[in-house]
Amino acid sequence: MRLLVFMGISGALLVGAPASAQTPPRGQSAREGAVRELAVVRALPFERLDANKDGRLQETELPITLVPAYPRADKDKSGDISPDELRAELDRLEARLARGPALDPSNPPKDWKALDRALDQFVAHHELDGVALMIGRGDRVLFEGYGGSYGPGTRINMASASKWPGGAAIAATVVAGKLDMNAKLSTWKPGLAGTPKGDLTLARLMSFTAGATSVNEGTPDIALDPRMNISEAADRLLALPLVAPPNTQLAYGGWTQQVGAAWAVAATGEPFVALWNRTVRDPAGMTDSHFGHPSSSRDGLDLPNPNVQAGLWTTPRDFSRFLMMMATGGKVGGKQVYPAAAIKLIEHDYANGLPHRWQGVGSDLGGRSYGFALWCEKVAPDLSCPVISSGGAWGTMPWIDREKDLWGLFFVFDRGPRLRPDLVVLRSAGEAIAMAGKSDGIPRVRTQ
Repeated sequence: MRLLVFMGISGALLVGAPASAQTPPRGQSAREGAVRELAVVRALPFERLDANKDGRLQETELPITLVPAYPRADKDKSGDISPDELRAELDRLEARLARGPALDPSNPPKDWKALDRALDQFVAHHELDGVALMIGRGDRVLFEGYGGSYGPGTRINMASASKWPGGAAIAATVVAGKLDMNAKLSTWKPGLAGTPKGDLTLARLMSFTAGATSVNEGTPDIALDPRMNISEAADRLLALPLVAPPNTQLAYGGWTQQVGAAWAVAATGEPFVALWNRTVRDPAGMTDSHFGHPSSSRDGLDLPNPNVQAGLWTTPRDFSRFLMMMATGGKVGGKQVYPAAAIKLIEHDYANGLPHRWQGVGSDLGGRSYGFALWCEKVAPDLSCPVISSGGAWGTMPWIDREKDLWGLFFVFDRGPRLRPDLVVLRSAGEAIAMAGKSDGIPRVRTQ
């Protein structure tokens, strides 16, 4: 069987590898999952990865665990990777994992200055280009720190951290009365009337509870040409089979959110890029951000089929502006610029109690539920989600904790499972410092 390799931006390992080689065992830690990812790639013959049979690996042929390492692995700067370069990069990554985390969870940073130093320690230990960490409350930035070469304007792809901002545009369309959360898909696609797909609702599509496959079984939405018509893209995706009855399991990272985006485009008559710009980017002031494709739109091409679950390119400052807008109930500078009702719609558990079709690389990801294009880390009795996040495959993690009245952004381009133990330390330390009200000169208070 020829191996088909999609980038799997949202979290897949390898499309075409046996399921038993991809699915991490239950009870596996993030680090164990990262080790196993590398072992799976190491065990595959180079020829299976080399889809176009030219003796080299292009970026789109790489499994997800190696995509962030692509520039470093290309030692001869030829634009692709030889078998020797692949082996050398796997050796480097395995040695890095063997060192373990950079930070000691039993001795976390106790103040902002220590947190700032920890970022440089983190970058050096993991051999990264850089990292950013921001902690805020409302429209105030309490801490804004950078390690390595990263700065306020560093722009990278967000992978699955794109889902939350992308879903926000669709939620605003619902609140504006252009879409109905509970209308049947057949009202837009009448050819599906009387079928399980025709009975799907926007809520099911955006919460990955439609009965489709998960990211571990492929990312066909990402594999589609971003230059094609988005309605045609939806038709191709809807031709794929459902694998479970709707609302019986959470299949994270599947293709259904792209169908939801196409439905919003049809309802508004706007291309998705224009819709997102109008409802999210411009109100939040995200001037250095664009929605496109995770591997094909670094420079902001106006693509007709941008990928809603993985296509956001942005900077730390811009993503923080989105988080401040969400944290303040849709306000910027005291003015209502995004509907508060859309935030309530987003921060609701639509997958309550459903089993996960895919647990993630390291089942320490488990125990969460899913809202409208974001994770519900905590669910209240009324099914509202007071703690929400939208982590991406490259390691970026935005979150809001409404119980603590804090938001945060961990911004990096690597592989999430390799960094998760340190992310936990940095996030919890930043929140603890903020809750203690400590100030020692590092916090940068900034409004819009």
